[in-house]
Amino acid sequence: MLKDFDEIIQRVKGSPKKTVSVAVPESRDIMLALQRAHEEGIAEAALAGDKDKIEQLRKELKLDFPIKYLVDAKTEEAAAHAAVKLIAEGKAQVLMKGNLHTSAILSALLNKEFGLRTGRPISHVFILEAKPCGRLLYVSDSAVNIAPDLERKKQILQNAIDFVRALGYERPKAAILAAVEDVKDKMPVTVEADKLTQMAKEGLITGADVFGPLALDDALSPWVCAEKIIPGPIQGDADILLVPTIEAGNMLSKAQMFIANGALAGIALGAKVPMVLNSRADTVSNRFYAIAVACLAASV
Repeated sequence: MLKDFDEIIQRVKGSPKKTVSVAVPESRDIMLALQRAHEEGIAEAALAGDKDKIEQLRKELKLDFPIKYLVDAKTEEAAAHAAVKLIAEGKAQVLMKGNLHTSAILSALLNKEFGLRTGRPISHVFILEAKPCGRLLYVSDSAVNIAPDLERKKQILQNAIDFVRALGYERPKAAILAAVEDVKDKMPVTVEADKLTQMAKEGLITGADVFGPLALDDALSPWVCAEKIIPGPIQGDADILLVPTIEAGNMLSKAQMFIANGALAGIALGAKVPMVLNSRADTVSNRFYAIAVACLAASV
């Protein structure tokens, strides 16, 4: 179990330094996050974007991190293509979305010519530094899959499980969230949660203890589980939270930042390499934390 992002950073420092390939890095917060990654000694930068704008930003912000590779690309499509090409050529191990549309970077990432597909769909996980829980939480999918059916949710869950295991968890606990902990025909997400639980029991989902439906308080509070007499392997100690809809996941994750004033990091899963995929509203620190998480995952 990882307690916080500081523990992530310390673990990354014990691994060989990774190179992060950034498409369209012409953003103050992105460049400052790369500077911090350099200062902490966890990552080197490979940049694909408008060279003149990049150099101007470095000058204005007085940045001194070295650029391992710099590809001059004037459009976001060209920059996305160049950033992913650096990954495919083995020159970088982590991809990072910069100041461009998510569709552009995903299109390049899934381009068959680069061979970075795995056969699984791309999904997203927000890592939340949940101080009251004393551990990091992994919320999926909050940003990519709009209306996943049961089979897609199974794949999203497996992506999240494999990612968390890559971070060092031997057997994480995955809660399938709903508004209640009972299976009700009038609440389809509870029926899906029960089916996903059965899939895990049958070995169709592997590497984690999976249980649902569970309300959020059931997943996070041992006291609540004791009061409600909740059965199953998750007794308020879930690591992974599989949300019922993208809206629920997005609001839960954004509440971490804007209501709880907590740290979070966004990562896209499903390709051969992790991709830093934070919100445009994220802070420098959150972008840096995402770089650290992706570098740790890429170390496996």
